Amino acid sequence: MSTKYLIMNKTIQNFVNIIRSGGKVNNLAAALLFIAVAIVLLAQGCASLSRSQLKSVNEFAVACDSLSAYPSLIGSEMAEIRKERGIWYAVTLENPVLRHSELNATYSISKNAASSSAGLDASLKILQKYSRALASLSHDNRVADPGREFRSAGRALDSLIGSFNSYKISRPLPVGITATAGKIVGFGAELSAHNARTKALREFITEGDTLISVLSENLAEILSGSEIRALIQNEREGLQSNYLAFLKMTRPYENISEDRRYINLMERAGSLEEIRKSSVSAVRSLRRAHSKMAAEIMRKKSFTEARLQIDEFITEVQSLSKAAGKAIRKINN
Repeated sequence: MSTKYLIMNKTIQNFVNIIRSGGKVNNLAAALLFIAVAIVLLAQGCASLSRSQLKSVNEFAVACDSLSAYPSLIGSEMAEIRKERGIWYAVTLENPVLRHSELNATYSISKNAASSSAGLDASLKILQKYSRALASLSHDNRVADPGREFRSAGRALDSLIGSFNSYKISRPLPVGITATAGKIVGFGAELSAHNARTKALREFITEGDTLISVLSENLAEILSGSEIRALIQNEREGLQSNYLAFLKMTRPYENISEDRRYINLMERAGSLEEIRKSSVSAVRSLRRAHSKMAAEIMRKKSFTEARLQIDEFITEVQSLSKAAGKAIRKINN
């Protein structure tokens, strides 16, 4: 039994003893005061999250889900630019064997591009599943089977964290969150009750804070590292040099459509750095917001500083969304 329950039981027993012994009014008043304090302590111990707190958690989860969709654009776009400039370069080779070899090399590089960004993509998938599990627990309108969405996300988290750690490319992710997810799944239909959902959210967010901290650190390290910045710069410079070589091998009036293609790819290459910078800012804001939310939910405090950090995080994700949106529009042109 918790300390708060023990205090309350002892105080009530003292109150009963005073009544039985015909205690004085002063003693009776003191006992009533102690009972009031004990009730407050007990109420704090099982306090449910308010509607505004649930709304804050859900908005945070939705922003996390949005964030997880964008940084992967960097890798996919670099692969596409590399393929297009490789084709332009291959055209400049008059020897059929060399040209064929260059095209095959371009294909191989494009095909293997996914493996080079494995750590980034795996981190983003884990963030996506965590955010969806959080969203399912914090959504104001619960479905008939409240644990169904969470069970699905919980299983995916377990598998993805194991896969990520097998890469051994950065700091391993903690596995404690999967045990907590399993425990919450065990609540079953109880998740429909507000108090059970509050308990589940407290445990999940508190345990998830270590996961988000390590995940954010890994993502920030990848996205702000010299390697990815050098790759973006290399694609931009390679695009210019390969297209210039292509122009020297063809007649100018034949290249109008290719000129348009070149401008489009240059714009897309320019968007990569903007997406990278916005992603780094959003990831760092993610860590701050989750840390503050976990601290305040654990102390059973109202969200004050946490709400400010969540709003900042949402703003960073909105900026990233705009940068990614511009890139996507150029891809579709």
